[in-house]
Order: sequence, then structure tokens, then C-alpha cells
Amino acid sequence: MALNRSLQPTRSLRLGAATVFVAVGAMTLAAPGVGHAEPADAPAAAADFPSNVPPGYELAWAEEFGGVNADGTGLDESEWFYREGEKAVCSNQPDNVSVGDGLLHIAIRAEQAEGEDYTCGGVVSKRWFGYGYYETRAKLWGDQGFHSAFWTTGLSAYIPDVPDYRGPHNRINEIDGFEVDSHAPDKLAYHSHWFVPEHVGNQGSLVTQADSSAEYHNYGFEWTPTEVRFYTDGVLMRTLPKAGPHGIQNIWLTTLGYTSPVDETNLPGETTWDHFRYFAPIESGADAAAAQVVVDNGDPGYVEHGAWAPELTDDRRVAFGFQDKEVRRSDDPGATASWKPKLRAAGSYEVYVWNANVLQTGHSAARYTVQHDGGSTDVVIDQRKAGQQWVSLGAFELTPDSGQRVTMAGDAAGAGVLRADAVKFVPAIVVDNGQPGYTESGAWSGSASITGWRGGDTRYASASSAKARWTPELTDAGTYDVYAWIPPRDANSAAASYTVVSADGTHEVAVDASTPTGEWLRLGNFAFDAGTAGHVELGKKFGVVGLLRADAVKFIAADAEAGAPSVPEGLEVEVERTPPTGDAWFTAEWERVADADVVGYHVYLDGQRLTWQPVQRDTFDFHELLGGETYAIQVSAVDRLGNESALSSPVDAVTPADTRAPRAPTGLVGEAANGEAVLYWDQSPELDLGGYNVYADGRLITPEPFGNTNDRHNRDLGFEVPGLENGVAHTLEVAAVDFVGNESDRSAVSVTPLPMSIIGVEDAGYTEVGAWAPSSVAGWLATKTRTSNLRAASAEWRPDLATAGTYDVYAWVPNNANSTPVARYTIASASGTTVTELDQRSGGSKWVLLGTAQFDAGTAGAVTITNGASGYLRTNAVKFVPTGG
Repeated sequence: MALNRSLQPTRSLRLGAATVFVAVGAMTLAAPGVGHAEPADAPAAAADFPSNVPPGYELAWAEEFGGVNADGTGLDESEWFYREGEKAVCSNQPDNVSVGDGLLHIAIRAEQAEGEDYTCGGVVSKRWFGYGYYETRAKLWGDQGFHSAFWTTGLSAYIPDVPDYRGPHNRINEIDGFEVDSHAPDKLAYHSHWFVPEHVGNQGSLVTQADSSAEYHNYGFEWTPTEVRFYTDGVLMRTLPKAGPHGIQNIWLTTLGYTSPVDETNLPGETTWDHFRYFAPIESGADAAAAQVVVDNGDPGYVEHGAWAPELTDDRRVAFGFQDKEVRRSDDPGATASWKPKLRAAGSYEVYVWNANVLQTGHSAARYTVQHDGGSTDVVIDQRKAGQQWVSLGAFELTPDSGQRVTMAGDAAGAGVLRADAVKFVPAIVVDNGQPGYTESGAWSGSASITGWRGGDTRYASASSAKARWTPELTDAGTYDVYAWIPPRDANSAAASYTVVSADGTHEVAVDASTPTGEWLRLGNFAFDAGTAGHVELGKKFGVVGLLRADAVKFIAADAEAGAPSVPEGLEVEVERTPPTGDAWFTAEWERVADADVVGYHVYLDGQRLTWQPVQRDTFDFHELLGGETYAIQVSAVDRLGNESALSSPVDAVTPADTRAPRAPTGLVGEAANGEAVLYWDQSPELDLGGYNVYADGRLITPEPFGNTNDRHNRDLGFEVPGLENGVAHTLEVAAVDFVGNESDRSAVSVTPLPMSIIGVEDAGYTEVGAWAPSSVAGWLATKTRTSNLRAASAEWRPDLATAGTYDVYAWVPNNANSTPVARYTIASASGTTVTELDQRSGGSKWVLLGTAQFDAGTAGAVTITNGASGYLRTNAVKFVPTGG
């Protein structure tokens, strides 16, 4: 059953209890039996608050916050997690989230919880979403101290934000639909981030607009394979490139206590959210056919030469390929990969490659050579910019077993990592302008600036007498899906039409201002005789203003639409032995559906759709799951137009209990402090890592495993071991523990604590001059940092030293790309004054020795920091370590 594309949002848009829909990518489809019910006593219809969705999208899922109780209250906990954990100056509390009056309420309160002075909250969707248009309608807070955001990121089973989550790791990227600091409610920030292979911030900017706290506004963003476009009330505010990895996402609606000092005048307060709606791209099926042939890496017909390896980060699969996250990569300049299809018949095929783009490391000139009946054709693609999507190489005549193939190599004109995934061969006849079969009547001109299919030129005409015609030469009679490429509109006519002349007769398809541009438009399914009897013609009626723009028309042999496919049968699940890394996994296999128009299958885990493209295979591997858990597996079939079958009956898969201990931690080092030690070590590669046990002189000192286990790029390990005697060598040990309690061998280090003074930004002895604010950049042991972008601002650390003597002086230097390149640290001591200049943009996030000096006892000495350049000056901690001299 296809998603009802005329569906309008209701006040409480709800899926039927027995149905599942998860939107996870470019082909975002409804699961079978989607039903939408509105409570009998629902508030005002959501039509009062229409969406500002751009053309080319359809409503796929919406939360109108109509409540789950008869009185319209209650968050639907089957759809949403509560955000938990501490952030900035607040503790996220589920009690701060409520639903009522058709709104989501997030309270902000001045109250202590979990060591913070304020409570805040938020919700995180249990559904996953991919490319599409996201929208919320919200009224935010306008007094100093809070931070609201409408954003996406994935989840991990081992983070405090959503402790009930147990599915596979998908915390890969982030899109900030908006971020608003409440002291500046008319300044909206737009950003995106990637967390693999390391954290990269794709910085946007602040955009001044309507006050977000004064009234409700519709906020939306459109996520495409190549960019993100941000809107307020339907007006485009900013566009950011999106060259990072695609990670299927959860949506977050959150309000945090963020910026001190907090204005408590009007607290408790709240932000209110009227709805969240997700609109999926309308899929035409222009790149799919039941007779298509896909060759993926690892399939018969795929061959590599040179040095290749799987694309992994922290032993996790992070690059999304067409069917899975099994992507190949090579840094070898002589490496090649080739895909040879097993074609069913000779004919014209459109050839696509899946671009498994990951950050800016992709090759800037990946050369794909298509061997076809007429010879060979080279197409060069910048893998950094093509997005994670199918990229057309063109249409070619191919004959089975005649050497047809696609070969990829790195062109000498570019550089970077070659990534290889899948190639698709779709039987299709494309008639482009300037090619045989394309004719014009009337006055036409060419345009190289308004590009068409695959970036080629287009044709334009202004007179109503002008016509463009595409006449295919069809080998076989039958029914064909017909598509027209619609060039970018600009001055295009808003009242043109395509006329299809076929064995069915004559059919007219209008093109108006609501028609998406820069993509294929499906004109319909028509019967054609063999030969050149049929054609498609573009024109406009007399008196209609605007330009006609002509480019290409495509014909794909396809049976007439017959509704949703049959349900796949024979589903079986084979559970594999857990590998040493703790990656519990299993394989599902099912029987192929015989329906003529089936192009692939979707796979579900506990009702959550994991496949963002229908997979061509009849098998699927599940990775990064928890050991000892029972998961329900289902599959569905998908046809070329996105219609999806009902789900198969669930089959349980029980991951084996993990009895294998992790490897011992590596890279363990100890840092001396006053009456304590600080330990650092490398993150374990164990995928089901639960944390670490720490021992001091043989005694376990961690009541539960310690450590943020999300991934090593998002956290600094640093563990304090208190209560140690100064001047005595202590044996400290660390062991890794997996999620079920298996403990590794211990790694050991000896540390001798020393009397010293360490002053942080919240300690006595630290003072500031000028305007300073909290910073989200973590300091030593994740302690708080402060920042100022005023050149006149300064800060001071003044220790109260018990004894006079010689001290090594260290500063913990927070790093950020927008920090100052000249942070000027001045040591004033009994030895005199010394100045050290450090670049806070890089090379820090560690203790940096500022110098050695003689200090008197008491508070006579100090370290002062000032800014010697532009950028943010940042402060954290300074320590004074006696040298014994």
C-alpha cells in the first residue's frame, strides 16, 4: 500500500497500533496498513497551522501532540524517549516534559538536580528519519540563560540521553534545524556536524529574524544528499553544504539551561511546541526497474586490484552503502575496482554508481569508465560533493557477455580516498536534447547555464508555437513508465504541458508552479508499439507567458501499477557467534517475491525499519546489537514506485550471551595530583563496551563501570583516583568491562602524588575582568570552561601556596576552531614576570607547561590570561607543581 499522498495533518496524527512506519532515507515509505485516527475531542484542526513544505515532498509522519489520554494529555512514550543526563548548567528531567492543550511543554526551572542548579528537558523520537523536509512549530523562551534546539542525531545504546535505547549504533551525524540562546531570541543558528571518522563541525551562521519567544513560527529544514536548506515560515534563511556521511536520524526537541547567569525573574518557564512533521521525498521510480541488475561490493562480478579495506571507524561500519554499511576504501593510487553485471538482455541501460561519501576525504576525481557496445566512456565524479545517493553515468547500449563493465580508478587530476560500493544497471531509453529522436519546431535556443540531466545543456523557447518532441525507438511493444527531466524553473512557464502519444491514445500532463524542478517528473505508464510510433511533446497554450525549457525524456519498460507487492515468505534468521569485538550479529534470509515490479525489500528490527533503500538481495546482516537480547525481525517487499507490502510475520532472533572478556586497556598513563592521581587510557574497541573498573593498590574503587563509551572521538577519558598519600608510589589498574559484565585483564601504572595547587574556573582563586560566559568546550576531566570574545577581558588564577619554593606552572588549554591564536599567559612570581603565548585553536586539550618560577608562600603569585588577537579566549584550570628545588 502506498502512502496516501493527499494525506493532510490532523490534530493528532497517529499510526494504527498494529502498524509500523519508520522513515530512514531517500526512499522513505509507509509500512502496510497505515491508519490515522483523531481523538473525538481533539483541539482545533491542524489545518489552522499549515506546513510550509517545499515541492517534491509528501507527509510521511507527524506528531501533533494531541496526547494519549482522553483529556488530551500525556506524551506518547511508544513514539518518544525523554532526554536525560546533564548538559551545560541543567539536568534533563522527564518530569519537565508534558503534553496538554495540543502542545508539547518543556519546563525550565530553578531547582537542583544531579549537581546542577536548573532542570530542563526534551524528547527524542524512537523513529529514524533520512532525507526529507522536517518541520516544527514552536514558541521559545526569551529570558537569559536557556538554549532551545530542533535537531537530528542518531543514538547509541550506551549514552545517558536515552537510556532505554537498545538498537544498533547510528550516532553518526547531526543537523541543527535551529539553535536559539534565550538572551537573543531573534538570532537563530544553523549548523551540522559529523562524528566519524572524527568530529567535524560544518559551521553555519547566526541569522537575525523574528523573535522566537514572541509568537509561534514554523521552522523547517530540507535535507538533501548534497545540502541542507533552513526555513522560517516558509522563507529560506540559509543553505549549508552537506558533504558528510549519511546517518539515519532521530529527531530531538530540547530546551537546556545553558548560559550563566540565568535570569530567574520569570521562572519556572517553558517552551511550547505545536507539532513535528516529517515529509519524505516523493519517489518517482525514475532510477528503478524490476529488471535492473545491481552489483554490490562482495557480489559476483565485483573485482578489486590494489590495496583495499573495509570502511571502519572505531571498528564500526559508518559509511552508508546502497544495501548496507559494507563499503570499501583505498588509499592506493594504483587501486581499481570494477563491476561486471550479468545482464538478461541486450539493450539500452542507464548506469548508476552509489557514492558512499564520507566527509571531505573522498576522492575529488574518481574516474568511472563504462565499457559499452560503442567503446568506452569516462565520467569523473567528485566523491566529496556528490552526496550519498545514486549518481547517473549516462545511458549506454550494453550486450550480455561482451565485456560490459564499470571500472573505477583515481584520476591523476584529483586526490583522496577512493570508496567503492555498488553499481546499478537499469534498462532505460533516454532521449536527450541534441540526440537522435529529439526534434524541435519553432524558434529554440540553447542554455549552458540552466543545466539538465547529468549537468548537460538545456533548450528554451518563448513562443507558444514552439514545440519540442522526443521520439524513442522501442525494440519491444509493451507498457513503459515515462519521465521528463524538469530543468530549474526561474523564468519557466508555469503552465506548460507534456503530451504523450502512445498506443493508448493521447494524454496531457500539466507542469505548473508546484512541479519540482531539477529532477525527473513521472508522466505516467503507457502502452507503446515497437518502433517509433509514439512520442512525447512539450508545449504551451497561446498567450501563456514564460519560457519553455526542454531537456530529456526517459522510457523504462514497466508493467502497469498493480498495488502493493506480495508479502515475502520463508523468513529465517541465523544467529552468528559473537566476534571478539563484542559485535553481536545475525543474518536474515527470505524468499524472493515473484511479483513483476518488485525492486527490493525493507528490513525491520523490533518494528524499526533499518534499511533506508530497499535492498536488492534476499539477505541482510544485523550488526552492533546487544548480546543476550531477543529481537523481532520482519521484512517487506517494495515495488518500483515505492509501494510496500505488508510486513512478514515476525521471527525472533536471540543474540547469544557474551562470555568473552574484552582485551585489556592500552595506553594507560597516570598523572600525579595533590593527594590523588588522574588516569588516562585508550578507548577499547569492544563494540559492547560497558565501561571500566579501576583499582587502587588492589582495591576496586568504582562501584559501577566508569566511562562514556559512545566513541573515542566524543569524550576524553580521565579518571580521578582520590585519597592517595602524597610522596608514596601507588599501583593503579584499569580493566575493560563489556555490557554484560565480562572483565578484561588489568593494565597497571605507578603514580606518586605530590602536593600541588590546582585552580579551576569554579574554585576560589579564579577571578575574571570583563564579560565572560560558560563554554561548551570541555576542560580538564570534563570540568567547565569559560570564554570571552572581548579583547579587554582577562582572567586570573591566584594560588594560596603553603610553602615557598620552585613550581612548574601548567595550564589546561581548551581547544576550539574559533578560539584565539594568541592566548597570552603571564606568570607573576618572586622570580619576576614571564609571558607565554599559546594557540588555543589546536595543540591543547591537555596540560601545557607555561614555565618554572620561584613563588613565595601565600597568595603573592598569579597567572593572568589575556587575548592577543581575535577569536574567543578560553579558560579552564592552572596547576602549580612543586619541583623540590
